[in-house]
Amino acid sequence: MTDYPTLNDHSASIRLDSRLAGAVWGHLAGDAVGVPYEFGPARPPSTVEFGATGTHDQPAGTWSDDGALMLALLDSLLQPGGFDPEDQGHRALAWRRDGAYTPDHDGVFDIGKTTREALRRLAGGSPATDAGPAGDRDCGNGSLMRILPLALVGREWPPLQLITAAHSASRVTHGHPRCQVACAVYSVAVAGLLRGQGPEEALAWAFAENERLHREEPGHDDHAAALEELRAYPKRTGGGFVLDAFWSAWDAFAGASDYEDTVRRAIAYGHDTDTTAAIAGGLAGAHWGWDGIPLAWRRGMRGREVATPLVDRLVAGAGVRTSTLSPLRVDRLDLGGTALEGTGRVGITFLPGKKRHGYSGEHWRDLDVDLATLRGLGVDALFLLVEDHELDWCRVAELPLVMTAGVPELIRFPVHDPETPLDPLAYRRAVVDLVDRIRDGGFVAIACRGGVDRSGMTAACLYREIGLGFDEAIRRTQAARHGSITRETEQALVRAWPPTERS
Repeated sequence: MTDYPTLNDHSASIRLDSRLAGAVWGHLAGDAVGVPYEFGPARPPSTVEFGATGTHDQPAGTWSDDGALMLALLDSLLQPGGFDPEDQGHRALAWRRDGAYTPDHDGVFDIGKTTREALRRLAGGSPATDAGPAGDRDCGNGSLMRILPLALVGREWPPLQLITAAHSASRVTHGHPRCQVACAVYSVAVAGLLRGQGPEEALAWAFAENERLHREEPGHDDHAAALEELRAYPKRTGGGFVLDAFWSAWDAFAGASDYEDTVRRAIAYGHDTDTTAAIAGGLAGAHWGWDGIPLAWRRGMRGREVATPLVDRLVAGAGVRTSTLSPLRVDRLDLGGTALEGTGRVGITFLPGKKRHGYSGEHWRDLDVDLATLRGLGVDALFLLVEDHELDWCRVAELPLVMTAGVPELIRFPVHDPETPLDPLAYRRAVVDLVDRIRDGGFVAIACRGGVDRSGMTAACLYREIGLGFDEAIRRTQAARHGSITRETEQALVRAWPPTERS
């Protein structure tokens, strides 16, 4: 028996970074959509709306303790020491005391009595793995609602290691075997989804691996009994009992057509809607990926600046460049000795917010962070050469909408890659306009998908427009952006460029 299923063709076509980011954002979005409906009755899924007002009187798009404590565990797992229940407990206390991991430090919601007692014990110096009460009435969904990061960080651990870690992580707040087993089955199932298993296959694998632990390692009789109770549990009410929460969330996901349908179905049960939707949203995000979460839900969430650096650290662990760990760079062109010396500035960069392999490696970037970086550098105009299908391809189709109003101003002149402009006269007018912007003191960033060929071509044409010869235009462009403008067709366009006569 192999420890992990083999990646299939479908999952190989969907990047792991989309699944990892999708799981975290899916959990948070589900929580935020569910918050206004908490403690409410069952309802038709079609009546669930993002941004509704409800029981907690919080602004739309606010996640609760479910999301905050999930992020606390993610932060702990991403520390150099890795999995450490003591650190997990410390970060849970930071949430309770300081409002850590919440939007604007104001999201300390109601918590269950079991979690409250566990936090009291942690504050009193109790060892983290002994802090969670273990009575028969201490079987709430608190540890299940935050266990998701264990599967994301431990996705390649041997399943038995992931299971025993889930038991330990659960005990920080919930010590009963029912809670530990629910966390363990959920964690292995998420690991399966990340590797491309479908819902039915992932769940079957999760139960099989938990059963294997009980066969191969003695001393788990209480977990074996809890596992059988979980398997046979009949209720799906969206309630706070951990076994009910597990199955309500799982069935909402397994019977759904997409991410949004999952969350609506989870909330439709009523009762503990934010938790059910968070648990189900993590599953759906791991399955359908970041792209599956509705744009309005992603962009409407408060506290994205809290979660984005953590998601970036998670994804970067898979060898991906992110906006916070690899900030967007604008390579400045040397205007010394030219007609533009002492005026504005111009530089080359790549497509902000792109989520795709590029010239500088694999990227999973955040559009808002990249745009903030451009503003911080003083860029007031982005001259973008990509086509619409490339925006879709790079998972940043919202860029034109996001940049409709504000700085930097978006100037689009799509050029098919790897070709030169179809309308040379229009392209020439666009370059002349860039020169005028720079002469007036503007800072223009020229960008294509990778910031190499089309951007380099445009930079070299700009140099030619202000009077430099072909060789010097190419030299300065390549000095600013290594590896740029190497194609013969692009160089031919630069070589033939006649400067505009100016009065």
